[in-house]
Amino acid sequence: MMGNEAGLKIEEMLCQLADATRIDGEIWRAAYTPEDRIAKNILREWIEEQGLEYREDAIGNVYGRLPGTEPGTVLTGSHLDTVKNGGKYDGALGVVTGVAALGYLKQSGYVPKHSLEVVGLMEEEGSRFASGCQGSRAICGTLKEEDLEEVGRDGVTLREALLSAGYQPEALKSAKRDDIQSIVELHIEQGPVLESEQKQIGIVDSIVGIFNYELTIQGSQNHAGTTSMSLRHDPVVAAAKFITESTRQMMEQAPSATLTYGMLQVFPGMQNVIADHVDLRIDMRDGSEEALLQDEVILKRALESIERKGFKTRLSKNHCLASAQMDPNVIQVIERHCKEKQLAYKHMNSGAGHDSMVFGKHFPTAMIFVPSIGGISHNPAEATAAADIQTGFELLCDVLKELSE
Repeated sequence: MMGNEAGLKIEEMLCQLADATRIDGEIWRAAYTPEDRIAKNILREWIEEQGLEYREDAIGNVYGRLPGTEPGTVLTGSHLDTVKNGGKYDGALGVVTGVAALGYLKQSGYVPKHSLEVVGLMEEEGSRFASGCQGSRAICGTLKEEDLEEVGRDGVTLREALLSAGYQPEALKSAKRDDIQSIVELHIEQGPVLESEQKQIGIVDSIVGIFNYELTIQGSQNHAGTTSMSLRHDPVVAAAKFITESTRQMMEQAPSATLTYGMLQVFPGMQNVIADHVDLRIDMRDGSEEALLQDEVILKRALESIERKGFKTRLSKNHCLASAQMDPNVIQVIERHCKEKQLAYKHMNSGAGHDSMVFGKHFPTAMIFVPSIGGISHNPAEATAAADIQTGFELLCDVLKELSE
């Protein structure tokens, strides 16, 4: 594998995948949409061109398989979906690089002892169904029948979306895997650390835990022109004060945490009406569940300051993902090959959530990060250099080969 041949080819494939699944010029592959089907059809072509076996499971995860001579499977890949107006690399890089790696190993005549599989996972981002990671949860057997009743952002349940896309939700249990021996997910870093420290590879030791909340702040709806400023009970102003105060307290008291207000809706949402209430979506992350529970105390303390001013609030936790430690044995394999290849690498934690945090509770799992240019992600400007893709591809080939033996 000389030069950046594989890196350039993978980059070209990512551009093809992105361009085929744009909506009004924006990349957005939400679960069980026409764009999702287009992406799967393209992926199937690539998998079969490489001489790999293709299949889809009951939840819509897509697999390519290089059969082994003995039972057991080593899995690689990532998620196929994107956030709205996202980039080309998040998730898709791990899937496409996995296809390229398995294709290269097959074409080189390699026959694994344990089967090698690449997977394109469903709905990691939660851009349609907010709980997210449905694909990896199904593989682990933790996606339950009742979870199929989750209502998406378009008012359609997960069960209805599955049926409309041609899947059989009654076969959900068949998606569970018991044969997986180890998992390696290659992913862009989505941050600036590797680039700033001139490292080629990040070896992930742990992934942060995530708490998601919905918050409603109730005020008093009234006329914008006839209600004096001193007599208003404006929930928008209260929300602004809460966001400012909670952010300040979190930065001072929990510097390892991140707190993000990614969505704010005003009701009834008219320019000449003082709002009745405001709904907020909150994303909070930290290194452990214990830390997150302490962070939650800070969040609620900041909320008390606007409650004392007479605003009614309702805070509900709608999603939790526990932090996950990656498997030390798989990490050791990755590190050994980094040393053998004389790569500049570093151990690091992931501030973003990944399917690997679901997998890590059930299978020996590890992650390989490659640099993100400018640390940009969840953005159309997201990019990774072809040379870094090449490095990740070559490392992944070596790691999968050892694990499959």
